Amino acid sequence: MSSDNRGMRALVRNHDWAATALGDAAGWPPELRVAVDLMLDARQPALVGWRTPASDAMPVLFNDAYASLLGEQPGQVLGQPLADILPAAWPRLAPLVHSALAGAAAWLDDVLLGPGARHFNTAFSPLRDAAGTVHGFFHTACALDAGEHGRVEAALQRQAHESAEASRHRSEFLAVLAHELRNPMAPIRTGLEIMRLRADSPETIERVREMLERQTRQMTHLIDDLLDVARVTSGKIEIRKQLVDLNRVVASAVETSTPMIQGARHVLDVEMWGEPLLLDIDPTRVAQVINNLLTNAAKYTPPGGSIRLTVHKERSDGNRGGQAVVAVTDSGVGIPPEHQDTIFEMFNQVGRNSGLAQGGLGIGLSLVRQLVALHGGSVSAESPGAGLGSTFTVRLPLGARMAVAGDDTARQDRRTAQRRTYRILVVDDNTDAAESLSLLLQLNSHEIRTATNGRDALALAEAFVPDVAFLDIGMPGMTGFELATRLRAMPALARMTIVAVTGWGSEEDQARSREAGFDQHFTKPIAAETVSRLLAALD
Repeated sequence: MSSDNRGMRALVRNHDWAATALGDAAGWPPELRVAVDLMLDARQPALVGWRTPASDAMPVLFNDAYASLLGEQPGQVLGQPLADILPAAWPRLAPLVHSALAGAAAWLDDVLLGPGARHFNTAFSPLRDAAGTVHGFFHTACALDAGEHGRVEAALQRQAHESAEASRHRSEFLAVLAHELRNPMAPIRTGLEIMRLRADSPETIERVREMLERQTRQMTHLIDDLLDVARVTSGKIEIRKQLVDLNRVVASAVETSTPMIQGARHVLDVEMWGEPLLLDIDPTRVAQVINNLLTNAAKYTPPGGSIRLTVHKERSDGNRGGQAVVAVTDSGVGIPPEHQDTIFEMFNQVGRNSGLAQGGLGIGLSLVRQLVALHGGSVSAESPGAGLGSTFTVRLPLGARMAVAGDDTARQDRRTAQRRTYRILVVDDNTDAAESLSLLLQLNSHEIRTATNGRDALALAEAFVPDVAFLDIGMPGMTGFELATRLRAMPALARMTIVAVTGWGSEEDQARSREAGFDQHFTKPIAAETVSRLLAALD
């Protein structure tokens, strides 16, 4: 590009520049001549604005394409502020002009320019002199064709719809979450009051205790699902695979689900595979998948219904090793055809709007799908329709390695047989939490000391010399991380096992625990069997 006489003549020939605020073209500054070259080369609308005593945004030049866009002759608009030339678009353009005059380029997508209905993407760039001082701006516009504009508008409408749907789902989810948390809290509170009033009745105490256990399991299951969904969604869940017999994993899940199934008076029929089905899986996560499916079946089946669980093996041409298949069939409310494609979506609950929902957050099946996918498997749902029951089928690849079934169990049994008593330190700023864990440990004849803060715990540890320490993390003053680090620094406690028992359970929290010297990390509430297994595994 050059600003020779040929270019200037071409510009003057096409426009009447008599109204130009800068006067005769021969006296224009070099930076304006550069803008002239840019405009002569531009096929899209282009305009130059200048700072003048009358306005910061005074158009002084524009090309034929911009003139065609405005539908007016140059002499009719030059010398008028851009706000007057483009009154409808000016509220959106003003910030861009001010940005360019301040020295920073700016742009805007999908804006109406001129009196027509055409849509443009537009940009503003600063015009500087040799010293770098900004004197004006260069403005270009690129027309959107009708099809592109339609796509942009459709995309905006889709985003608005998705945003509204997301907002509605969030509102529904929070309402259901509040409801689901209140459900177990109400009988727990009532049960505690009954125990206070009928402390002299062992039979009443036992019935209330069983009820409290059921409600506590329900709340724990709810919170665990929420945390697991968050971990899976963020890619931070940890799958710890090992070669195990699927029959044993299924049996464990059935045992966990039995109280809920029996409470609803359902008949459960279980058919295992006749020989070991060895899979390379995380047994805890797969048991969680099956437990969720059984719980879902129990929840959506009217009292006195039937549930059938089968385990078998199938071979396929695409998978040389074949697949293990777990199917859960119920006689419950079924899945209407319009829900069968969305049943595994987050926060989706069949029947929520038709009176069929039986509680829950609508995250269990979504978690099932994600956990199965992490194992390289698949899950599907089938139903003849509403009121006709449903079948959920999980397929997992068979393990390729050989192992001796029962080795893990035998080792665990040997460790359990060698169980002995320990000196144990429990530290938690929540007095009830510390006392309840201490009572549980005392039932197994362990010697216990408790503290509610890090400073007292250090003094106790020095005198008591514990074998094991259960530490809360989120304590005021000295956190569990700092306490663990200081305990590790004490020579007399070099072989002590330090266990985190906390409400903080993210991958980052567990990593910090390892760095601080913890041997194990458990989230509250810690189950009695978990404590027993932990202590049984110690030398």
